[in-house]
Amino acid sequence: MGIFDAYARTPMAQSSGRVETVPEASFTAAGHRYRIAGKTLYFEGGTAPMDYFIGSNAAGRTYARERDGYLFELPVTWYAQKGAWDASPGYEKDGEIRLTRAVEPTCLQCHASRVRPVLGTQNRYGDPPFLEGGVGCERCHGAGSEHAKDPAKAKMVNPARLEAERRDGVCSQCHLTGEARIERAGRKFAEFRAGDRLADFATYFVWKLGRRDLKVTSHVEKLAASACKTVAGDRLWCGTCHDTHSNSDKTQSACVGCHAEAHRQEERCAACHMPRTRTVDGNHGVMTDHSIPKVRKNEPAPATGALTAFLGAGDDRAHGLAYAELGDRRAREYLLRAAPQDWPVRLRLAVLAGDGARAAQLYESVLRENPNEPTALVNLGAYLAGQGRMEEAGRLWERALRVNEGLEEAVLNLAQIRPVEEARALVRKYLELNPVSKKARARLRELGL
Repeated sequence: MGIFDAYARTPMAQSSGRVETVPEASFTAAGHRYRIAGKTLYFEGGTAPMDYFIGSNAAGRTYARERDGYLFELPVTWYAQKGAWDASPGYEKDGEIRLTRAVEPTCLQCHASRVRPVLGTQNRYGDPPFLEGGVGCERCHGAGSEHAKDPAKAKMVNPARLEAERRDGVCSQCHLTGEARIERAGRKFAEFRAGDRLADFATYFVWKLGRRDLKVTSHVEKLAASACKTVAGDRLWCGTCHDTHSNSDKTQSACVGCHAEAHRQEERCAACHMPRTRTVDGNHGVMTDHSIPKVRKNEPAPATGALTAFLGAGDDRAHGLAYAELGDRRAREYLLRAAPQDWPVRLRLAVLAGDGARAAQLYESVLRENPNEPTALVNLGAYLAGQGRMEEAGRLWERALRVNEGLEEAVLNLAQIRPVEEARALVRKYLELNPVSKKARARLRELGL
């Protein structure tokens, strides 16, 4: 019980949950005025409940609202290190308040345990959406049900006793970001379990020239680029400096263990050689630089160059999907050579296709393999509507809204082809979710309110 009690107090164990209280506050974020009172976010034009939190509050905490089982990220975050509210990462330059960013299972995977996504949807969950707040024991030690039945036969995973690749995968599943993470064909990242090879589930890409700036969860690739890791090899891993069960810091003993003659040993080595640095993707978030620089440098990020596989197979399929995820035009040449030409590849090719008929064929093939892909549903519907096939288009947009009721384009498209009373009801329901949508309000005015 000592280990459990100690772990329960760590940030990892407190990285998500149902909101109990939120201190009252008034602030401006991305040019918009907000007020928080009674677990409700107030803003010009409406309100939104603050139902769940994501983040341990060591660096910060963001919030999600629940509606009809669907989870949406709210546009404001509490930045604990700065002691202030501001725009959530990715919302910093928004001219309009956004309330419909889907909280997908891959987002919750590293913040919550026993997540309960509803099959065939993008961001709908059971009630509650996860059965255990924070990162549970099974994330690092494997499933415990069989162990509970027969402890001698079904042993739990001890990451420290695994061979290096499998050991490191336990930490990398949440602390390796790269520039893109691409699931292997036929595999799902959510299926990864402690003790598996992470490279069997996904390929992680980084820029070949590297980057000198810091991302929120770039710990693994930064450590790999350090001189310490280059020399120490597999002997240096996350557990060398971190005690996960207690969150105690073993960095100093690790440093002097290798650098017995290090200068200024009365000081903490990490204070200078692992500086806390502002991240490029976390707004006010500040994280430890795991590249362990000899001296602190203020250099701009280098040219991006080309992507290279940091972990996993860097084949044409993975490269093409990674470039497409980054909006890089090099995606198409890789995607055309990709094998297999599965639905994620065909979806990206459809988006890149200049010919509407060809794109429609690709979207249709995507939906035969994945009937609930929201982009294919919305875009194929738009093509069919342009061909005068309104009934078919309407069915696709209705399916899209079952996948994610916050898809504004599907709502507005349906409101164009449905009878007036039905169209009004559709738009009004959407405005309950996103009351500040200018397009939806304009459409409602066209419908006569």
